[in-house]
Amino acid sequence: MAKPIEADVVLSCSEHLPAVDVWLVVDVLRATTVIVRWFELGGEELYPVDSVESARRLAQALAQEGCPPLLMGEENAIAPRGFDLGNSPTDLTRELVVSRPCAVMATTNGTKALLKAAATGVPVLVACARNALSVLDCALSRGSRIGILCSGRKGRPAWDDTLCAGLLLADLERRQPGLRLADGARLALLAWQSSSDLHASLESADHAVFLNKIGYGADIAFACRQDATDVVPELHELPDEDGMRAVLRRVPADAIPPGARPPLPRTARVPAAPQGDRTAPTGADRFAPLLQYARSDADHVFLGGGRHRKGK
Repeated sequence: MAKPIEADVVLSCSEHLPAVDVWLVVDVLRATTVIVRWFELGGEELYPVDSVESARRLAQALAQEGCPPLLMGEENAIAPRGFDLGNSPTDLTRELVVSRPCAVMATTNGTKALLKAAATGVPVLVACARNALSVLDCALSRGSRIGILCSGRKGRPAWDDTLCAGLLLADLERRQPGLRLADGARLALLAWQSSSDLHASLESADHAVFLNKIGYGADIAFACRQDATDVVPELHELPDEDGMRAVLRRVPADAIPPGARPPLPRTARVPAAPQGDRTAPTGADRFAPLLQYARSDADHVFLGGGRHRKGK
């Protein structure tokens, strides 16, 4: 008898990581979206590191080994001094990636989350809206306990990553009707169910507002293109003179078993806003479903995204 599928979501990188069989790391604006795009365009290896200084040192070491990498990343959403690229998926081109198919990347939140997940010793996959269905197919082949680590922002939960985690869970719930959700997963799913449009909701996130302000609004639209690719990057560890070196490589397409795809369009399960009222939820409104959850009657429990009376 197959084990029931369980899912948990950790809402920020500062939280404790529970025991799972596989981690899906999400930083939809923008690290995991950029990483997936890098491999879409022909990238072969990408080394995530935890700081700009570490990125510079590793890039120098790789160049001495005969593989000069593309140095990419951000500090406060801007490319650090001396880096080849920032953290924008729309700045990547196939010509650039193919010319240097090895990259080193350091970001404020996303690469740190990847390394934290890697320290648990279980498989780590890179997830975003663009590869949602394929990354779930891959995760289900790795085990029955699926964890989603949201990178968050400045050590706190971020609306954009929470929404993306909820999107993944909605897909997972449709293909696994008996899905068991831990509390973090329930919160993320409720956040997604409060939205009728990913792009509109994502644009209300604090980081999206900041990206729009500094001229990177196109990156938000790019990150919201759901299921645009079957690329799934997976983290591996290589021996290094200082210990182990983390590297991302693409999972071969023929190694990803096709899952039971959702029969319905992938949208949040709430009515669309009436015509003339298409604004995304902001402020306290975006958390209304979570407040409703918190006020639920004591004689009810939530299982697999549904509401059931105890003893039923």
